[in-house]
Amino acid sequence: MSSLSQAAASGSSIAIGSPTPPPRGTELAFTWATDAPDPKNWIGVYPADRLPASGSSSLVWGYVPGASGQTTLDTSGLSGGPYIVYLLAKDGYGVLARTEPFSFTGAPVGNSVKLTTPAPHEGDKVSFHWTTDTPDPKNWIGVYDGDRQPGQGSSLAWEYTPAATGDITLDTSGLSGGPYTAYLLAKDGYGILAETAAFSFAVRPVIPRPHAVVDAVTTEPQTAGKDFAVKLGGLWIRPEGNAAGSATFKRVDGDSWLSVAADGTVSGRAPRTAPRRPGRVVAAVTDSAVGGDTVTVQVPVRTSRERLRLKVATLNLWDAGTHVDGFLEKQLRLVLTQGLDVVALQECGDKAAEDLAGALGRHVYQAGGLGIVSRYPLTDVVAPTAALPAAAATLHLPGDRTVRLWTAQLDEADYGPYALSAGRTPAQVEAAEKETVRYRQAQALVAALRPELASHTPVVLAAGLASPSHHDWTSRTASAHGGVGRVRWPVTEALEKAGLVDAYRDAHTSPEKAPGITWSPVRPRREGGDGAEPQDRIDQIQYAGRLKVLEAHTLFTGWPRPVPDAAANGWPSDHAAVVVTFSLPARG
Repeated sequence: MSSLSQAAASGSSIAIGSPTPPPRGTELAFTWATDAPDPKNWIGVYPADRLPASGSSSLVWGYVPGASGQTTLDTSGLSGGPYIVYLLAKDGYGVLARTEPFSFTGAPVGNSVKLTTPAPHEGDKVSFHWTTDTPDPKNWIGVYDGDRQPGQGSSLAWEYTPAATGDITLDTSGLSGGPYTAYLLAKDGYGILAETAAFSFAVRPVIPRPHAVVDAVTTEPQTAGKDFAVKLGGLWIRPEGNAAGSATFKRVDGDSWLSVAADGTVSGRAPRTAPRRPGRVVAAVTDSAVGGDTVTVQVPVRTSRERLRLKVATLNLWDAGTHVDGFLEKQLRLVLTQGLDVVALQECGDKAAEDLAGALGRHVYQAGGLGIVSRYPLTDVVAPTAALPAAAATLHLPGDRTVRLWTAQLDEADYGPYALSAGRTPAQVEAAEKETVRYRQAQALVAALRPELASHTPVVLAAGLASPSHHDWTSRTASAHGGVGRVRWPVTEALEKAGLVDAYRDAHTSPEKAPGITWSPVRPRREGGDGAEPQDRIDQIQYAGRLKVLEAHTLFTGWPRPVPDAAANGWPSDHAAVVVTFSLPARG
């Protein structure tokens, strides 16, 4: 270790304990002594061509109040050189001692400046990271608009950057639009050391206030004379960016037999004689942070002898909704506006079905990326396995009626319509389909369903089959399938042979007039390849037992934009949903 030191006044000294020369990026320790101690004596590091003086700032400094000691300064941001370290008197510039000039070893870092605030919006303060081989107390960063160069008028925001490297935030909250460029400039002048790429400020999006997902809700029909409770608190949405808060509900109008709790639970005892019109109650919602709203709740009442209705949907959540902004609110709005009793879900991720059910105040079962969200209690669940990606639960409806509901998502690999588009014959595709993982899964599903199909309990399968239907590919529909006529798709044939009925095709017998496309409202072109994406009905609801199909349709809302521009879509999936309304006897 060598000591770089030089006395400038009698009885005072300063030395650096470090290899000669010190490596770049190190913090240096200084040993000092003086016969003129003062609480405001200090050590400062200066470029060798600058003397301590008013208006000439040190690069790094620290107080040294005693008669002697050791002090470490953060010189890790310095590089190159040369530098001199001064021992200075009484918060001033009187030199008590100084070191010999020294430099830091190490490869030059170069000059650079980079915007580190990603995608700034109007009103933001932006940050920059800089490095330089020529640090100076008066180096600075300035922001200029358009094509203006430093020296052509004043900068719009600026700050000194005395070290060799560092980060700085400038107050650009008054800037909008663009483009702008930030420059790293030398020694209080306009010599350009480095510059950023041009950047702009985006218009800050308007953050919606907390609000109810819908302004009107219809509950499931309540049985005359029975107590009930429906949770609505989860329908109050607080978009990201709002202050934390909570909602309080209060009844403001409606039928006397309906009440509203502060947490949004609507409860009551349905009249013994079913009224002709649904019960009605209006709840005012007050948010503790900002805003308020009202929600009108309708409560239909049925007699215990009326046939039950069950409205079932199957929907692929497209990677748990993550491709669409505000996906949970859009999923909630879908379930509520369509009056869905049960939703069978695919691609739920870890908890998308649970989140949806929690907001709706409903029952849920989720496992293996599959989910069932239901107005009615669920029991006797079956979990998916690697061999059978299907889940099941028993729905408990009023009057002790039960329905067994299955959901599934079969393997998507080796999609048959792609092979037909590539020139394979129907016979070749049918044979290849029977060798797929998808077909093995369909056979496993049939085996699991077989004992349930033999029981007296109605069965509903609401699933993503990843296969077209043999009912849809006929000689009459060849024009819709590139000239290909009949194809006996093995997956749907296997389900039909097991005793299941295709509910959509039961309601719409003509595939020419009602193709029922579910794949895909946002994928008109094939991903990663040329040509049109085959449009087909690969999501289905099938059933068996004492169920009657009252109505069936496919569904997507609005005018969804195709990928990759789907984030703002109101429709929260890349599949259309299938919706079927069943009726069944009030009692078994």
